[in-house]
Amino acid sequence: RRQNPARAPGVARTTFVRIRFSRAESSADVASRAHERATGRTGGSGPLAMVAIARAIDRAELRLAYAKWYNLARVDPGKAAMQVLVFWPLIALACALFVVATPILAPLAIGYGFVLQKIGAGEVEEPEVRKFGDAPGYYDKYPAVKPKGTKTPVPKYTPYVDPLKKTAAFDVIEGIMQKRVMVIDGAMGTAVQKYKLSEEDFRGERYKNHTHDLKGNNDILVLTKPEVIREIHEAYLAAGADILETNTFSSTMIAQADYELDKKEEVRDMNLAAARLAKAACVKFTEQNPDKPRFAAGAIGPTNRTLSVSPSVENPAFRACTFDEIVDAYYEQIEALVEGGVDMLLVETIFDTLNAKAAIFAIEKFFEAHGERMPLFISGTIVDNSGRTLSGQTNEAFWNSVNHAKPMAIGLNCALGAKDMVPYIENLSKCADCWVFAYPNAGLPNAMGGYDQKGPEMAEDCRVFMDMGLLNAIGGCCGTTDEHIKSLADMVSTYAPRKKHGVKDLMRISGLEPFNYEPNEKDYRKTFINLGERCNVAGSSIFKKAVVDGNFEKALAIALKQVEHGAHVIDINMDDGLIDGESAMTRFVNLLVSEPDASKVPFMIDSSKFHVVEAGLKCSQGKCIMNSISLKGGEKEFLHHAKIVKRHGAAVVVMAFDEDGQAATEAEKVRICCRAYKLLVEQVGFNPQDIIFDPNILTIGTGMEEHNNYGVDFINATREIKRLCPGCKISGGVSNLAFSFRGNEPVRRAFHSAFLYHACKAGMDMGIVNAQQVEEDVYEKIDKELLEYVEDVLLNRCSNATERMLEFAATLDPKSHPTALRKLGEAPKFEASPKQNYTTENKIAPKPASELPPVPKYTPYVDPLKKTAAFDVIEGIMQKRVMVIDGAMGTAVQKYKLSEEDFRGERYKNHTHDLKGNNDILVLTKPEVIREIHEAYLAAGADILETNTFSSTMIAQADYELDKKEEVRDMNLAAARLAKAACVKFTEQNPDKPRFAAGAIGPTNRTLSVSPSVENPAFRACTFDEIVDAYYEQIEALVEGGVDMLLVETIFDTLNAKAAIFAIEKFFEAHGERMPLFISGTIVDNSGRTLSGQTNEAFWNSVNHAKPMAIGLNCALGAKDMVPYIENLSKCADCWVFAYPNAGLPNAMGGYDQKGPEMAEDCRVFMDMGLLNAIGGCCGTTDEHIKSLADMVSTYAPRKKHGVKDLMRISGLEPFNYEPNEKDYRKTFINLGERCNVAGSSIFKKAVVDGNFEKALAIALKQVEHGAHVIDINMDDGLIDGESAMTRFVNLLVSEPDASKVPFMIDSSKFHVVEAGLKCSQGKCIMNSISLKGGEKEFLHHAKIVKRHGAAVVVMAFDEDGQAATEAEKVRICCRAYKLLVEQVGFNPQDIIFDPNILTIGTGMEEHNNYGVDFINATREIKRLCPGCKISGGVSNLAFSFRGNEPVRRAFHSAFLYHACKAGMDMGIVNAQQVEEDVYEKIDKELLEYVEDVLMNRRPDATERMLEFAATLDPKSHPTALRKLGEAPKFEASPKQNYTTENKIAPKPASELPPVPKYTP
Repeated sequence: RRQNPARAPGVARTTFVRIRFSRAESSADVASRAHERATGRTGGSGPLAMVAIARAIDRAELRLAYAKWYNLARVDPGKAAMQVLVFWPLIALACALFVVATPILAPLAIGYGFVLQKIGAGEVEEPEVRKFGDAPGYYDKYPAVKPKGTKTPVPKYTPYVDPLKKTAAFDVIEGIMQKRVMVIDGAMGTAVQKYKLSEEDFRGERYKNHTHDLKGNNDILVLTKPEVIREIHEAYLAAGADILETNTFSSTMIAQADYELDKKEEVRDMNLAAARLAKAACVKFTEQNPDKPRFAAGAIGPTNRTLSVSPSVENPAFRACTFDEIVDAYYEQIEALVEGGVDMLLVETIFDTLNAKAAIFAIEKFFEAHGERMPLFISGTIVDNSGRTLSGQTNEAFWNSVNHAKPMAIGLNCALGAKDMVPYIENLSKCADCWVFAYPNAGLPNAMGGYDQKGPEMAEDCRVFMDMGLLNAIGGCCGTTDEHIKSLADMVSTYAPRKKHGVKDLMRISGLEPFNYEPNEKDYRKTFINLGERCNVAGSSIFKKAVVDGNFEKALAIALKQVEHGAHVIDINMDDGLIDGESAMTRFVNLLVSEPDASKVPFMIDSSKFHVVEAGLKCSQGKCIMNSISLKGGEKEFLHHAKIVKRHGAAVVVMAFDEDGQAATEAEKVRICCRAYKLLVEQVGFNPQDIIFDPNILTIGTGMEEHNNYGVDFINATREIKRLCPGCKISGGVSNLAFSFRGNEPVRRAFHSAFLYHACKAGMDMGIVNAQQVEEDVYEKIDKELLEYVEDVLLNRCSNATERMLEFAATLDPKSHPTALRKLGEAPKFEASPKQNYTTENKIAPKPASELPPVPKYTPYVDPLKKTAAFDVIEGIMQKRVMVIDGAMGTAVQKYKLSEEDFRGERYKNHTHDLKGNNDILVLTKPEVIREIHEAYLAAGADILETNTFSSTMIAQADYELDKKEEVRDMNLAAARLAKAACVKFTEQNPDKPRFAAGAIGPTNRTLSVSPSVENPAFRACTFDEIVDAYYEQIEALVEGGVDMLLVETIFDTLNAKAAIFAIEKFFEAHGERMPLFISGTIVDNSGRTLSGQTNEAFWNSVNHAKPMAIGLNCALGAKDMVPYIENLSKCADCWVFAYPNAGLPNAMGGYDQKGPEMAEDCRVFMDMGLLNAIGGCCGTTDEHIKSLADMVSTYAPRKKHGVKDLMRISGLEPFNYEPNEKDYRKTFINLGERCNVAGSSIFKKAVVDGNFEKALAIALKQVEHGAHVIDINMDDGLIDGESAMTRFVNLLVSEPDASKVPFMIDSSKFHVVEAGLKCSQGKCIMNSISLKGGEKEFLHHAKIVKRHGAAVVVMAFDEDGQAATEAEKVRICCRAYKLLVEQVGFNPQDIIFDPNILTIGTGMEEHNNYGVDFINATREIKRLCPGCKISGGVSNLAFSFRGNEPVRRAFHSAFLYHACKAGMDMGIVNAQQVEEDVYEKIDKELLEYVEDVLMNRRPDATERMLEFAATLDPKSHPTALRKLGEAPKFEASPKQNYTTENKIAPKPASELPPVPKYTP
């Protein structure tokens, strides 16, 4: 119940007699009801003319009289007729009086009005006229915001007078422009080219020893060839030019840096000399003809840097220089030009408006410093027929951005010929209130970049400008000479110039496009400017988190969404303690400017810190709104800030603060704003249209009585400020109003809607709002009951309004909408929109085979490297018999019982480190021992002899301080020569049994997959690249020494082996020849795993990209224990297989007791099972063992080489061989876990940003636990050093068996980051991704590196033209990439994975509707045309429009996977747990229908219907257990299991109880 309700005006306080009307009804109601009856709306009939007369008279008595007459006419028509007959003569008399009185009264009225105007009479209240039949007026309903009866007069403001005097040139040029069309000179560059100057000419004496080429730097010719420039100037003046530009287009320190001439004195001399040359020429010609004065224009070019476009494709927020650097460079140039005598300044060829704004800033700074203003011309450049600058602005937006400079003339030059320039000059001519000029190119360039259009032809093309009356000056740019200027001068001489005109007073701001605010003064709500609040850290917690996390891509997405939802201006605020405001503002605005769909609208740069605001203004080429300045710091600071804002050309928000604090009451708001307005217009010269007051929207509904009138005060102050400060605008932060009701969406939003309705009635122009909500929450649609409560508080209509509002708010569902209000516990009301144009066509059905193009025939890959002769010989032997490998070198050396001196020899006798045990150096110090051992093995029957180089790398030899390159090279060279010589000797003795020297490449004493530090599992003692380099040096020396083959052996860490393979492939490619490669792993115990944890099949998957001639196992175990692992390897491998086990297991002393015959018997099982093609011995074996093995195997046939099924075989610690179920790919779908991707998990990202890699590791483990088959790892984020983070995290993962048992997908858009990940993983990874975006050359280069790393590869469907969106584009790009990979790189088709781009659907944009269908159909066709390939994609992209609504988003993922897998999709980056839970068949059927309507593009209104339905759902429910908003979760108790009725707490019978003990007292 309300207390003290305010009485509405018009409510009767006295009763009066009426016929058939209730008592105490308002006169307006009486008239309204009478009018309804008279017009037949509620029944009855009556004379309409009488109604019209009654409305016109507007007297309550007459209305009542008419009502009486009307009722009389219904009862007694005759009597009523008599009344009318009496009434007509009175009307006739009134008409006669009007005719007689008009000639007398009219002159009196005119005279009276003139007197009132002269004496400045005050305004009189105009009461609202209440006409007959009117409903109650706005102010009748809302008296709290009714204008006051008495008003103070509007102040007379003193017009601003520019304190700077103007140069004499102003009046002269103004006078000429009014009389005739002026002529500007032509191109300097074109004229210079005709002189065919050499490098020496450009250098001259001054620069003859300069370290950089100078040819082409035309600006220095003013110093080195001044006579050439003088001659060109005079030729243009002789041709008729009025305005002569200085030869200073690039005369700034920034532009001259390209020529290493960026010293201040150099640039000063150029500008000074250029100005003097141009001025001298002008003076000369003016003296010759004083009636045609000539003017030297200081030419200020755009520099070779752009402030609005990033030079980096990867970092769009990066800029090559800063605004301040550009300003400083321009200031120095201007200073020298003016000192040199120029008459005016010309900022020209503006391809980036922000550069022009920097030039204007420097010019204004210079004018102010020197107390004098000179004429300024500004000329933009449009790059093509889009009519936009290079930085994306339209020419009207460009004008809005620079018109604060108040140039004498604005124009366009360069880029286009005259014909193409016409529409843009025409538009500029309409916009601009100053003179307009143009100097186009001589037509369009030819194929060689030259210009063919002659002077008369160009003049004819330019005639259209004059015919249309568009120009006041004309000239020539690229390709024009004095001939062109003469033709132009002759042509324009007969034309009158364009007339300068005014433009409507409006606030004109801009982004890439103009925003000219023309308010609807009858209804400001219709033209209300939505200042989007979601890029304000105080207005959006999501935006704030994105900025704090450094996720500026997400912040950009928020900006884009705002514009899409109706924001006219983007408010940007970074004021938060966690944020470096200046840095964040700079980075974000730079990023926004690079995104056309965001930067097309203007920005409001918003901060309470002036330096932060200025940082934003320095990044925006458009005309911004600056928010804010105030009188809080006094008038001096206020004026200082206002002048800087004006110099930046921004509109300004002034907060209603002064030295005494914040304005709260209406009077305070009005007083402060009027004071600020007076200062701005009188002392700063601010355009009133660009002054925006924020009179402080303060919070109401707080429970504090003094706050109750805040809403009314703001509304009333708005009206009064607009009246007293002509042209100003009113803004405010609308979300402040209902801060007391945060968390209750319908109440908060209803307050905003009601407030805007009333504030706009008073003249509010704009507000910082949630643009989407403002568009949705139409005042007239707000729930009427809610609105009454809201307006009671807003308009302070009753003293207990807040208490009543809180009581009512407590009954509402806080997530409902004010236009669709729900009480707590109510289910959302929902009615589906009727289906429109629904199609039953199956858009993803396979096409008939007859309609499909044939599968291309791909040319088989041919290895460009030739093979050594050893290939065919060894292949031949392997097919016929089992080959024999030699035995252990260490065991053989031990028998010689060599001393320290023997190991040192002469070469190392003074070495500082003990060398005994370093067997590899014996090839240098005891070569005869090694030779003897080699020959003993060959004599025993060995076919393959390993070099004594197991530890001959710089890394391994570091233990002996022999890690110099030359030492290691000598070891390998000597070892290779010794082994080769022995092989040659024995082959010569028996040519039927050729012997082969195998370059032995050991594992080194470092491991790349295991940390040497218990405390830091991510630490590694060396890097992949260091291992590769060490191996490369070893291989180089071994091959030079003559080895026939290479043997990478005793692999306890597969990543070391992959580094060896990388080095080998690099060596083969560098030398153009390939030699046989054997690879041998080592398992450490009966688990069958390497030291680094891999199973032997996973090991094979990791190294088979090397296509070794043979794969095997050695060391670690005796023959018996090795059998199951050799058997498994023999099944996996499609090459030859070998083994060289130890001589049994070691004894207690570490020695080996097994003799040769015994070992041979243990090895016989290999032969009986047909598992081997070669056999040898490792630890503990000697020539005796090798002879026994050779004798044993001589009677056995070798293992037959066999093929293996074509599959994608990847690995972690365990193998992952992907064999798709082609009938149902969903059953074999590979879940690529997305939670270790910084874009897929904010928790993971935060962990990485915080350096909490243990938490990141826990996320990886959880993914594997929840069903991820592969872990996707991505570190692409601005806050993260991708390469470092990738290295650390993969190293950590590798150290955790439960995570690294599955393969990794190393994922980044930056190739060096991906490669960093590949260099840390011993398993066979998937590399994500490469594309044709950078062209074929880069694509092939990247693909070859990935192949060398042995990874499968994801290819994104991008090419040079961009991202594939349609089915046809996806198929075309993927087929092209496939052909390159299989024919030119030799990539295994099974390892090629295409990502044809899963793009977002349900965006509301029609062109996106078929994206799901296109992906699915493209999947099927790519799989058909590219045999063996796989299809993947980032599934979460699909339903990005529905993020935040879990059941909808997850249902989309489930339905998409169901259909895409039907078409052949193999894998996807997904939330593995959700994918396992959200089985398609279990998705809620109603939800599924809406989802598939969108997914399958079955109807044009599918998205709208989906959004309507989604709004009714509990956003935290699951698609398989859907709940509507307000519903409690469904609960079913689990069935009772093993239920017992036993009372387990019943007392036991006394007989079962033990006796009570007797206690000792």
